[in-house]
Amino acid sequence: MDIHPSLQPISLNCRVQVELVTESGEGEAREFSIVAARQADLKSGLLGENTPLGLLLLGRHAGETLPYRVGDLTEVRILAVQAGAVRIPSDAAAKRRQNVQKAVAQSEITNQMIFATASGSKWGDYDVDVDKLLKDEEEK
Repeated sequence: MDIHPSLQPISLNCRVQVELVTESGEGEAREFSIVAARQADLKSGLLGENTPLGLLLLGRHAGETLPYRVGDLTEVRILAVQAGAVRIPSDAAAKRRQNVQKAVAQSEITNQMIFATASGSKWGDYDVDVDKLLKDEEEK
């Protein structure tokens, strides 16, 4: 999709093309849609309206350069805005749920490994059944 600069202010469901500029002056072009928080999935190009970058961009226009101090970023240049160009993948919510479930499973594995390490020296051996934990999480 080709995005052209316009006088359209950035609002919910707009497609936005920006350049993120680092302290060294290097720029990285990014393109995403501003969506409601419940639809956000940055990997799919959907930036939540209540994220720091989303809040900064709302109401702004193509051609503006805004200060944005996050990590080594110093500013955001708004290159183009297109209204109503959001395409939300039908499986975006399912992907988010799956990613959360994976994170929970990994957290449980880490917790059990920490417990096993700590309790092994005090109460004897404790083995973590990683395969069972992963299987249990997949069944949920």
